[in-house]
Amino acid sequence: MSIEKKEFDELKPMLDDIGEEKKKKRTLLIIILLLVLILIVAGYFIFRGESDQRVDRAPKLRQMNKLVIKIRDMESNIQEKQNEIFRLMKEYKEKTGKNMPLANTLSLTEQEKEILKKKIYEEKDISIKSLLNDIIDKNNDISDLKVKIKKIEALLPTPHIVNRGESHYKIAIDYLINQKGIEKDRALELIERAALLEPLLPEFKVWNFYSGKEYGTFVTQGNASISPNQIIRKTKKKLVDAKDKAISERDKLSSDIEILEARRSELISQLELLNNEKTGLIEKLSDLNKQNLEMRKNINSIFFIMDLKKNLKKKEIIKSGFLKSYKLQDISNVKFDLSVDLRYNNANNISAKELNLTKITKIVLYPKFYKHEIDYKINIYKDGESALLVILSKNKFKNEKIVISVE
Repeated sequence: MSIEKKEFDELKPMLDDIGEEKKKKRTLLIIILLLVLILIVAGYFIFRGESDQRVDRAPKLRQMNKLVIKIRDMESNIQEKQNEIFRLMKEYKEKTGKNMPLANTLSLTEQEKEILKKKIYEEKDISIKSLLNDIIDKNNDISDLKVKIKKIEALLPTPHIVNRGESHYKIAIDYLINQKGIEKDRALELIERAALLEPLLPEFKVWNFYSGKEYGTFVTQGNASISPNQIIRKTKKKLVDAKDKAISERDKLSSDIEILEARRSELISQLELLNNEKTGLIEKLSDLNKQNLEMRKNINSIFFIMDLKKNLKKKEIIKSGFLKSYKLQDISNVKFDLSVDLRYNNANNISAKELNLTKITKIVLYPKFYKHEIDYKINIYKDGESALLVILSKNKFKNEKIVISVE
């Protein structure tokens, strides 16, 4: 035992050194692991921050567009309910012979609702009661929708309220250049990729979004009397069939006049549409006048082709038989590209040089039932360098086609 204890005492300092070294290594390992963990966590948050910055902008733009689409749908719903109220008001007048007890039923106050409920209570006709109840219900629906719209609008940037004469292009340019400080060339490039709506009506709302790279814009109805979708449909219909649109718009506006008596505050925007219609009709009238002038010119003109006899024979426009004179053939497919308006001129010069001739010796007019010196006459000048065809009987030649053979 004494030997073992002696050996242990000798080895103890060595064992203590080994234990101390292990403790140092363990502490160093723990410190290294902590540093690695800190770097991993820091890298994660840095990467996440950069990733959020990269991907956050586009979803935000899409989210804004979704919210604006919700506003547009609710505004469209409001208009449908307003139109239904106007229809019910008209039906009430037709059934009772009287106007509604309230002049404006689109935004009833609580006091006005009580007046209307009292009228319902006193009314004996069940159909009239039902009609008035429908008006109250739709009015409540409109109020609820307006509250929802305001809540959504609170989450979005402030829209631009359109004034008379403003265009979507001008509003977009002002937003990008003056509000966002974007260079003009870059702004024009962004607008080129955006869907702009023209024309805009007063009280439309224009929503503009810029994410730093992408520009988005949207138009909703706001307090205007018709929706942007209606404007788009009207524009497309006008391009497809302007005449039908003018007639349908005229009929629609005629029927809308009765509604406009109850919508005096919206009269200005409706008159804007009438002005557009007037412009369209004026343009159409101008086109009709041009067509009329062209038609009158054709009716009063003589149409002809003029060529050398040998060329006319080659083209089989004139043809002769054995011991027979030349006659005019079928000219239904021949293009008569020369004409003279006989209202202002009854003569046509014939130049030898233009026909590659040194001298004109003979001119024949087809068809031959026109009489020389009676219906027309031809003067060949002595030098043969030119000739003059003079129409004597204008009425015979109006809107007719002739062939002039030159030798």
